[in-house]
Amino acid sequence: MKQILAAFIAMTMCVALFSGCDNGGDVTLTVWCSEVDKEIVTTMVSEFLAANPAIKDIQIVICEDDLARETFEADPSAAADVICIPHDQLGALVSQGFLHEITEEKHISEINENSTPSIRAGQIENKQYGFPSSFETHMLFYDRSIISDSAAQTLEGIATSAIPDGTIPFGMDFANAYFTANWFFTYGCNLFGESGEDRDFCDFDSEAGIAAMTFLIENRENFGDLDGDSATELFRENKLGAYIGGPWNAAAITDALGGNYGCAKLPSVDGKEMRSFAGFKLYCVNSNAKNKDAAMDLAAWLTNPDNQKTRFLGRNLIPVALSLADDIDMAVSTTAKAVMAQGANAIAMPSIPEMSNFWDPTGNFTLACYMGEIDIADLPEKLSELTATVLGKRASN
Repeated sequence: MKQILAAFIAMTMCVALFSGCDNGGDVTLTVWCSEVDKEIVTTMVSEFLAANPAIKDIQIVICEDDLARETFEADPSAAADVICIPHDQLGALVSQGFLHEITEEKHISEINENSTPSIRAGQIENKQYGFPSSFETHMLFYDRSIISDSAAQTLEGIATSAIPDGTIPFGMDFANAYFTANWFFTYGCNLFGESGEDRDFCDFDSEAGIAAMTFLIENRENFGDLDGDSATELFRENKLGAYIGGPWNAAAITDALGGNYGCAKLPSVDGKEMRSFAGFKLYCVNSNAKNKDAAMDLAAWLTNPDNQKTRFLGRNLIPVALSLADDIDMAVSTTAKAVMAQGANAIAMPSIPEMSNFWDPTGNFTLACYMGEIDIADLPEKLSELTATVLGKRASN
């Protein structure tokens, strides 16, 4: 389905959502933008055009962040000049020659005004390809009329709370490996080594991996398989106790829960601190852009501290600019505090091309465990198959 959607997006690249001049002007730049970012990016682009009169026109085209790689591969010539990607896609895009290296001193200087992890997230083999935009990891949302602040500190506390009949104690998206990899990491498993660049290491088939999936299978009746929209509606109906999501869910869930809105770092599980992926959004420049200098300037503009702050205020996306570390709006935001607290237990997503082997197989596996389709006795064999798939190998007989 993703491949079909990616191809459709690529074929419809000519449909612009924003134009900075009359129809008679030549299109100079295009920028990809996710649907939820459209309004914010449109404002940023308008301000960029006002500050850069030499730029005739910029078109904003919808392309969801997680489809950037597939859309590039479907038709590289149709890709935008400036794109926003999650940093785990960087390795694959760079290895295929799709992204332009950032070398100009003024842009390197601008990038260096961000946190060190976010800078490194935009690098492949010590070469810079991405302008850092925001940081994200997972957080726990909970209904304080059902789950107390103290109970929210542990998954066991959530499960043993006085949950009303017909209410799901705890939920997450069990088909999405971005979230369900948490189970493996929490129990001590490692994906592509400590550096995230060891193409031959994944130990999901270890005793730790078996323990993680055993816990999931044994406790699945207390869990609900929910995406963000479903969780929001259940919160609105007071039918959900707690949910693992991301800061992008905060605005809708705040509206749904009102005065009962609670958020915190992820709960401990089985006496272990729950770990999560840490992700960074990057703005990158297409290696085939006709005007790379202008594209670089636009990417730098879209990620400057002012626009990072705009994303935080509009979408709860956590800035990475050092100048915003003590920003008053972040200091009083419970959402920002929860994300930053979880950051201490977060693992940067690997960005090597082999990550493409990880997503769907791992999501399908954890969903099957949640659905009761895999027996505990079969976990060693099934996890061996999963690990081999992630490593791009055949499972040993």
